[in-house]
Amino acid sequence: MNTILFALALLQNVGAFAPGETYAPPAAHAPANVSRMYARTLVRAGDSATVDLPATGDSSMIVWTTASARLTTPTGDVLDTTDSGSDERGLRRFRFDGTEQVVHVARAQAASYRLDVAVPRNASGVTVVAAEPESRLTLATWAEPLSRQPGEPVTLHAELREGGAPIADARVTARLAPTGGRGGEPVELFDDGAHSDGAAGDGVYGAVLADLPQAASGLWEVRFEADGRTAAGARFARTGSGELIAEPGIARLDAASVRTERNGETVRVTAAADVRVAGNYRFDVIIAGPADAKGHRAALAWGEASRTLVQGANELSVDIPASLLGSAKDLYLDVRLLGMDTPTVAGRVGVEVH
Repeated sequence: MNTILFALALLQNVGAFAPGETYAPPAAHAPANVSRMYARTLVRAGDSATVDLPATGDSSMIVWTTASARLTTPTGDVLDTTDSGSDERGLRRFRFDGTEQVVHVARAQAASYRLDVAVPRNASGVTVVAAEPESRLTLATWAEPLSRQPGEPVTLHAELREGGAPIADARVTARLAPTGGRGGEPVELFDDGAHSDGAAGDGVYGAVLADLPQAASGLWEVRFEADGRTAAGARFARTGSGELIAEPGIARLDAASVRTERNGETVRVTAAADVRVAGNYRFDVIIAGPADAKGHRAALAWGEASRTLVQGANELSVDIPASLLGSAKDLYLDVRLLGMDTPTVAGRVGVEVH
């Protein structure tokens, strides 16, 4: 990362990036998850449970479950629980250790398959996963911001495409749950141009939540469900996922307070923080040059100052030698406050300096 290190006051380190290195701002969200599968949890009804598995008709189909299962095809062919199938029939069953098994349909028809599952007596239900690995119909899902401060809205996104064509008339819902916790009520996503989803009818669905379903910090997982019909009229289903980090809010960086001051051979960056939980924190600054025609910036220098902050108002600063910035006049500052006792991003702001 750096070629020069200086040990300064207040446990401060500064340095320069290698020549030619570029700056990239943190991603607004984790990479989108792309799915060609869907999952269903079957609830016991007597000793068995039944589910219809829609197929788009442009792929094989793989069905995974942890219980004995009987598959009936749209043409009436039956792969019974004791039947291993054959390549000639285009139906095969593979058993693994324990109760796991996979049914492979070599070429699924554009119709629904029926799966009858024997639910074990010691289980209230069983999970079934159906994948169409070669299908042109995909569901891409993500949630933002990746690092979410208390009180900050959460935006959910889902994109449905069949090849290059958008699917704009599906039903898409999402449920959010903290790690180890229960999921909240389903949230409906819309492709109408009014829910942070881009243009209406572009296949991108969105929903904005003013808050999380409950006050729990840490990793939150989002499960998306999409159901609809292909351009040819075949039913489809897709399940997707997303994730974000709910920061605990132990401190807050005042974005409007960030200032830079040139003092001889030093550039001082200052900011104010409101600390709710006293402890050890680190004030980070990355300085980049002006953006070129493609939006790329040269990474110039960085600085970090570790301090023990008290509860309430605190002033933060880091001094960076002007010699590390070269001849650049217009600068971009990526300023962050990080909690060290409780690893967290307490705040981040980007600032243009002219």
